[in-house]
Amino acid sequence: MNGGRLLTGVLALCNWVTHFALLNLLWVGCTLLGGFVFGIAPSTIALYTVTRKAAHGETDIKITNTFWNTFKKEFFRANSLGFLLTIIGVVCFYDLHFFRQFDGVIYEVLATIALISCLTFIILLMYILPVFVHYDLKILASIKQALLIGFLKPRNLMLMIVTGLSTYYFFISFPGFIPIFGFTVFAHLNMWIGLKCFENIEEIKVESQAA
Repeated sequence: MNGGRLLTGVLALCNWVTHFALLNLLWVGCTLLGGFVFGIAPSTIALYTVTRKAAHGETDIKITNTFWNTFKKEFFRANSLGFLLTIIGVVCFYDLHFFRQFDGVIYEVLATIALISCLTFIILLMYILPVFVHYDLKILASIKQALLIGFLKPRNLMLMIVTGLSTYYFFISFPGFIPIFGFTVFAHLNMWIGLKCFENIEEIKVESQAA
Protein backbone atom coordinates (compact mmCIF):
# COMPACT_ATOMS: atom_id res chain seq x y z
CA MET A 1 0.00 0.00 0.00
CA ASN A 2 2.70 2.44 1.08
CA GLY A 3 4.94 1.19 -1.72
CA GLY A 4 2.21 1.94 -4.26
CA ARG A 5 1.75 5.47 -2.94
CA LEU A 6 5.49 6.03 -2.98
CA LEU A 7 5.73 4.82 -6.58
CA THR A 8 2.81 7.05 -7.58
CA GLY A 9 4.49 10.02 -5.93
CA VAL A 10 7.80 9.33 -7.64
CA LEU A 11 6.11 9.00 -11.04
CA ALA A 12 4.21 12.27 -10.49
CA LEU A 13 7.44 14.02 -9.52
CA CYS A 14 9.19 12.67 -12.62
CA ASN A 15 6.31 13.84 -14.81
CA TRP A 16 6.50 17.36 -13.38
CA VAL A 17 10.29 17.50 -13.74
CA THR A 18 9.94 16.39 -17.38
CA HIS A 19 7.13 18.92 -17.87
CA PHE A 20 9.23 21.81 -16.52
CA ALA A 21 12.39 20.74 -18.36
CA LEU A 22 10.64 20.43 -21.73
CA LEU A 23 8.88 23.76 -21.29
CA ASN A 24 12.11 25.47 -20.31
CA LEU A 25 13.86 23.99 -23.34
CA LEU A 26 11.07 25.17 -25.65
CA TRP A 27 11.05 28.62 -24.07
CA VAL A 28 14.80 29.09 -24.47
CA GLY A 29 14.86 27.53 -27.93
CA CYS A 30 12.04 29.64 -29.39
CA THR A 31 13.43 32.76 -27.72
CA LEU A 32 16.74 32.17 -29.52
CA LEU A 33 14.85 31.30 -32.71
CA GLY A 34 13.41 34.79 -32.69
CA GLY A 35 16.83 36.33 -32.12
CA PHE A 36 15.87 37.01 -28.50
CA VAL A 37 14.41 40.45 -29.28
CA PHE A 38 11.59 39.02 -31.38
CA GLY A 39 11.47 35.65 -29.63
CA ILE A 40 11.18 36.41 -25.91
CA ALA A 41 7.61 37.76 -25.98
CA PRO A 42 5.89 35.06 -28.12
CA SER A 43 7.87 32.34 -26.29
CA THR A 44 6.66 33.65 -22.94
CA ILE A 45 3.05 33.85 -24.14
CA ALA A 46 3.33 30.27 -25.42
CA LEU A 47 4.78 29.22 -22.06
CA TYR A 48 1.89 30.82 -20.17
CA THR A 49 -0.63 29.20 -22.50
CA VAL A 50 0.70 25.78 -21.54
CA THR A 51 0.85 26.70 -17.85
CA ARG A 52 -2.77 27.84 -18.00
CA LYS A 53 -3.79 24.38 -19.19
CA ALA A 54 -1.75 22.78 -16.39
CA ALA A 55 -3.26 25.14 -13.81
CA HIS A 56 -6.73 24.10 -15.00
CA GLY A 57 -5.81 20.52 -14.16
CA GLU A 58 -5.42 19.23 -17.70
CA THR A 59 -3.20 16.15 -17.66
CA ASP A 60 -2.97 15.22 -21.34
CA ILE A 61 -1.31 18.38 -22.62
CA LYS A 62 0.48 18.23 -25.94
CA ILE A 63 3.20 20.56 -24.74
CA THR A 64 5.29 20.87 -27.89
CA ASN A 65 2.32 21.29 -30.26
CA THR A 66 0.55 23.76 -27.98
CA PHE A 67 3.71 25.77 -27.43
CA TRP A 68 4.72 25.93 -31.09
CA ASN A 69 1.21 26.70 -32.38
CA THR A 70 0.81 29.49 -29.84
CA PHE A 71 4.27 30.85 -30.65
CA LYS A 72 3.34 31.17 -34.33
CA LYS A 73 -0.22 32.38 -33.74
CA GLU A 74 0.65 35.07 -31.19
CA PHE A 75 4.02 36.11 -32.67
CA PHE A 76 3.06 39.59 -33.80
CA ARG A 77 0.55 40.33 -31.04
CA ALA A 78 2.96 39.16 -28.34
CA ASN A 79 5.78 41.27 -29.76
CA SER A 80 3.48 44.29 -29.86
CA LEU A 81 2.73 43.76 -26.18
CA GLY A 82 6.40 43.20 -25.40
CA PHE A 83 7.57 46.36 -27.14
CA LEU A 84 4.80 48.41 -25.52
CA LEU A 85 5.70 47.13 -22.04
CA THR A 86 9.38 47.80 -22.72
CA ILE A 87 8.68 51.39 -23.73
CA ILE A 88 6.46 51.98 -20.69
CA GLY A 89 9.03 50.47 -18.35
CA VAL A 90 11.95 52.44 -19.80
CA VAL A 91 10.03 55.71 -19.59
CA CYS A 92 8.88 55.10 -16.00
CA PHE A 93 12.28 54.13 -14.58
CA TYR A 94 14.19 56.70 -16.63
CA ASP A 95 11.91 59.47 -15.36
CA LEU A 96 12.38 58.27 -11.78
CA HIS A 97 16.16 58.25 -12.16
CA PHE A 98 16.15 61.63 -13.93
CA PHE A 99 13.95 63.56 -11.49
CA ARG A 100 15.74 62.21 -8.41
CA GLN A 101 18.96 63.91 -9.55
CA PHE A 102 17.59 67.40 -8.86
CA ASP A 103 16.53 69.29 -5.75
CA GLY A 104 13.39 71.32 -5.32
CA VAL A 105 9.73 70.82 -4.59
CA ILE A 106 8.75 70.45 -8.24
CA TYR A 107 11.31 67.70 -8.84
CA GLU A 108 10.28 65.94 -5.63
CA VAL A 109 6.67 65.92 -6.83
CA LEU A 110 7.70 64.68 -10.26
CA ALA A 111 9.91 62.01 -8.70
CA THR A 112 6.99 60.87 -6.53
CA ILE A 113 4.75 60.65 -9.60
CA ALA A 114 7.46 58.67 -11.41
CA LEU A 115 7.80 56.32 -8.40
CA ILE A 116 4.04 55.70 -8.38
CA SER A 117 4.24 55.02 -12.12
CA CYS A 118 7.03 52.47 -11.54
CA LEU A 119 5.04 50.71 -8.83
CA THR A 120 2.01 50.65 -11.11
CA PHE A 121 4.19 49.17 -13.85
CA ILE A 122 5.30 46.39 -11.49
CA ILE A 123 1.64 45.63 -10.73
CA LEU A 124 1.02 45.46 -14.46
CA LEU A 125 3.90 43.02 -14.96
CA MET A 126 2.55 40.68 -12.28
CA TYR A 127 -0.86 40.31 -13.95
CA ILE A 128 -0.47 41.07 -17.65
CA LEU A 129 0.66 37.61 -18.79
CA PRO A 130 -2.06 35.63 -16.94
CA VAL A 131 -4.66 38.14 -18.18
CA PHE A 132 -3.31 38.07 -21.75
CA VAL A 133 -3.62 34.28 -22.12
CA HIS A 134 -6.82 33.90 -20.08
CA TYR A 135 -9.03 36.62 -21.54
CA ASP A 136 -9.75 37.21 -25.22
CA LEU A 137 -8.93 40.93 -25.15
CA LYS A 138 -7.01 43.40 -27.24
CA ILE A 139 -3.64 44.59 -25.95
CA LEU A 140 -4.79 47.86 -24.39
CA ALA A 141 -7.84 46.16 -22.90
CA SER A 142 -5.55 43.48 -21.42
CA ILE A 143 -3.41 46.18 -19.81
CA LYS A 144 -6.47 47.88 -18.32
CA GLN A 145 -7.82 44.56 -17.05
CA ALA A 146 -4.47 43.61 -15.50
CA LEU A 147 -4.21 46.94 -13.66
CA LEU A 148 -7.82 46.78 -12.50
CA ILE A 149 -7.39 43.29 -11.06
CA GLY A 150 -4.05 44.26 -9.54
CA PHE A 151 -5.60 47.13 -7.61
CA LEU A 152 -8.70 45.15 -6.64
CA LYS A 153 -6.74 42.12 -5.38
CA PRO A 154 -3.75 43.45 -3.39
CA ARG A 155 -3.32 40.22 -1.39
CA ASN A 156 -2.95 38.18 -4.57
CA LEU A 157 -0.54 40.81 -5.87
CA MET A 158 1.62 40.53 -2.75
CA LEU A 159 1.57 36.75 -3.07
CA MET A 160 2.75 37.04 -6.69
CA ILE A 161 5.59 39.37 -5.69
CA VAL A 162 6.66 37.13 -2.79
CA THR A 163 6.52 34.12 -5.11
CA GLY A 164 8.64 35.90 -7.70
CA LEU A 165 11.26 36.98 -5.16
CA SER A 166 11.34 33.52 -3.58
CA THR A 167 11.86 31.89 -6.97
CA TYR A 168 14.60 34.37 -7.80
CA TYR A 169 16.52 33.78 -4.57
CA PHE A 170 16.08 30.01 -4.89
CA PHE A 171 17.77 29.97 -8.29
CA ILE A 172 20.46 32.36 -7.08
CA SER A 173 21.17 29.93 -4.24
CA PHE A 174 20.87 26.79 -6.41
CA PRO A 175 21.83 27.80 -9.98
CA GLY A 176 22.11 24.15 -11.01
CA PHE A 177 18.31 23.98 -11.21
CA ILE A 178 18.09 26.81 -13.77
CA PRO A 179 18.65 24.60 -16.87
CA ILE A 180 15.87 22.28 -15.71
CA PHE A 181 13.25 24.65 -14.32
CA GLY A 182 14.30 28.20 -15.25
CA PHE A 183 11.49 30.69 -15.69
CA THR A 184 8.84 27.98 -15.95
CA VAL A 185 8.47 27.54 -12.17
CA PHE A 186 7.57 31.21 -11.66
CA ALA A 187 5.28 31.11 -14.70
CA HIS A 188 3.30 28.19 -13.25
CA LEU A 189 2.99 29.80 -9.81
CA ASN A 190 2.10 33.18 -11.32
CA MET A 191 -0.52 31.64 -13.60
CA TRP A 192 -2.00 29.54 -10.78
CA ILE A 193 -2.39 32.57 -8.50
CA GLY A 194 -3.83 34.56 -11.39
CA LEU A 195 -6.39 31.86 -12.20
CA LYS A 196 -7.52 31.68 -8.57
CA CYS A 197 -7.98 35.43 -8.65
CA PHE A 198 -9.96 35.31 -11.92
CA GLU A 199 -12.18 32.52 -10.57
CA ASN A 200 -12.88 34.55 -7.44
CA ILE A 201 -13.84 37.57 -9.53
CA GLU A 202 -16.18 35.44 -11.66
CA GLU A 203 -17.82 34.03 -8.51
CA ILE A 204 -18.40 37.56 -7.20
CA LYS A 205 -19.95 38.54 -10.54
CA VAL A 206 -22.28 35.54 -10.49
CA GLU A 207 -23.33 36.23 -6.89
CA SER A 208 -23.99 39.91 -7.63
CA GLN A 209 -26.07 39.03 -10.70
CA ALA A 210 -28.03 36.45 -8.73
CA ALA A 211 -28.77 39.02 -6.02
